Amino acid sequence: MDHADALRDEVRELMKVVRLVKQQYQHESEALAPGVAGMLAVIERLDGGCRLKELAVTCALDQSTTSRAVSAFVQDGLVRRVADPSDGRASFLELTDAGRDALRRSNDWYATLLAAVLSDWSPADVELLGTLLCRFRSSLNAQFAATNRKTLEATR
Repeated sequence: MDHADALRDEVRELMKVVRLVKQQYQHESEALAPGVAGMLAVIERLDGGCRLKELAVTCALDQSTTSRAVSAFVQDGLVRRVADPSDGRASFLELTDAGRDALRRSNDWYATLLAAVLSDWSPADVELLGTLLCRFRSSLNAQFAATNRKTLEATR
């Protein structure tokens, strides 16, 4: 087996473990679904709020899916829509106190998990893992974008 085959198998195993972690997390009381936590984190990270389109692009989701999710977040009291400060006709999304609290609890849960998993790792190994994961994700994303461009050009 070559390096690419071994990496493919490890990525598959990692994806399986991530699914198991998500399942465990969802069994926790008052836990946010992982996708919800991810979208709330994006809203918070984008200067404390964003427009729906910006959220959709950042999360790599279509606008209709994002709109349905945000409507549920608003109904659940996690997000509020306010007039966009730069264009009062547009809606701007921001976390409510309940949304920030739910996101904090989610982040705390994952921080506890990672602290336990990495407890016997050296700081240098943790840093190296972060660096390599970032590089791998960036390369994968670039390859995906290039493939999508070629497919789009072929259909024109």
